[in-house]
Amino acid sequence: MDRQHLTDDLIAGLDFAPDSGSRYEINDSSVENLAVRVGSKRKSFVLIARFGGPAENTSRRTLGRFPAMTTEAARVAAHNWNAQIDEGVDPAIEAAAAGRLEELRLRSTFASVMEDYLAYIPSRDRNLNAAQDIAFIRRNILDPKRNRWVNKPIAEVTAAHVTSFIKEINQKFPTTAFHCFAMLKTFFSWTMHPDISEAVGLDRNPIEHLKAKRLGLRIAPRERVFEYEEARAYLMACSATPYPYGPCLRVLIETGQRRGVVAGMRWSQLNLARKLWIIPGSKAPGAQRGRTSKVDNSHQVPLSDRVVDLLLAIKESQPAGHGDFVFSTTNGQRPIDNFGDLRLAKKQDRSEAEIATGKFERLMLEFREKLGVAVMEDWVWHDVRRTVRTHLEPITGRTEVAEAAIGHGQTGILRVYNLHKYRAEIRRGFNAWSELLRKVEQGTCTIADWEHDEAETDGRER
Repeated sequence: MDRQHLTDDLIAGLDFAPDSGSRYEINDSSVENLAVRVGSKRKSFVLIARFGGPAENTSRRTLGRFPAMTTEAARVAAHNWNAQIDEGVDPAIEAAAAGRLEELRLRSTFASVMEDYLAYIPSRDRNLNAAQDIAFIRRNILDPKRNRWVNKPIAEVTAAHVTSFIKEINQKFPTTAFHCFAMLKTFFSWTMHPDISEAVGLDRNPIEHLKAKRLGLRIAPRERVFEYEEARAYLMACSATPYPYGPCLRVLIETGQRRGVVAGMRWSQLNLARKLWIIPGSKAPGAQRGRTSKVDNSHQVPLSDRVVDLLLAIKESQPAGHGDFVFSTTNGQRPIDNFGDLRLAKKQDRSEAEIATGKFERLMLEFREKLGVAVMEDWVWHDVRRTVRTHLEPITGRTEVAEAAIGHGQTGILRVYNLHKYRAEIRRGFNAWSELLRKVEQGTCTIADWEHDEAETDGRER
């Protein structure tokens, strides 16, 4: 048996065999069962052993090709294989498994795994925002112009990659950066399910320890509520705006429910005899983002006398065969939408023909100026809901009642055991709020009334 101390120079100087039938081997003097096999076209390192155990015949298996594998690397590989053979493990099988994992790792890019996650989103328990979340991820996280590691193997995505990506967005769009980070945190947590992590070749969550605060990400909670003159201008604009938008916006400030829920109000949801509006919950069949309550079960809204009278008047004015939607421009077949068209202060370039009911904000601005308010802070529709909730606190005198009135579910143990709906308390609260709004619109509301100063009010009444 030809045995020599193998070196890279020695192997490089060996002549190739003249043909495939004339290949030869030189055994290494350092590792007994390591050899270099020289063929007509290539030189390979082989290991000679009983790979299936003592009962098996001796065979040769290739460790690697020279010069891609050096002599020292071949000796390390030979020692590792020999150790596995001594433990009864076939190293070739282990190497094949490792190769398959590496192939899987390279094939499972961040983008491909994210596509699997997008397919999962509609099936999650709380999926009212599914379509919005999917569109956001495609627009911001899967955009290769913005995300330079979108096509990297997911196992190679690091915390540094994510940090750089988020910080770059945060320079111009802080809110978008915050939401991108939150969605990436949720996504990588999802990949850590054993079935998923094994399938995509990911053995750790690269951003498990990243925190939004450490990245300088935050969303300041909005604190905008209407002041007295703003609320009056809003109410006067409601009265000056015809059906369906004027009455819809009136119900919005009377009930404090979400704009989409009010716009999607159905006659089938109303029991006007009991002064009750039942809004389907997120688990109801056909639940839609913005059109149904965020809580799992239905949200029951006790209605004030003034809102009931308004709805009865609308019902009497609608023609026979009117559809189920209360506020509609299509004879009740579809609910109203396009609330952005009501914000004329930011859409001066649009014609009156394009916006059939688009005078609301212009009216509000005109009424505000007549009331002597020269400057009005920017506002959004959700500020109306926040204004209602703010006033319900002193009106009802109980936080749990005010929260229940606008559809905020209870938390903790109360959610399990306290199932009281507070209907009577909420209805009294809404009636008091409705009376306050009447005074506001008529201009008879005092400072004490608006600020719920009971001591001042009682003293004035005496």
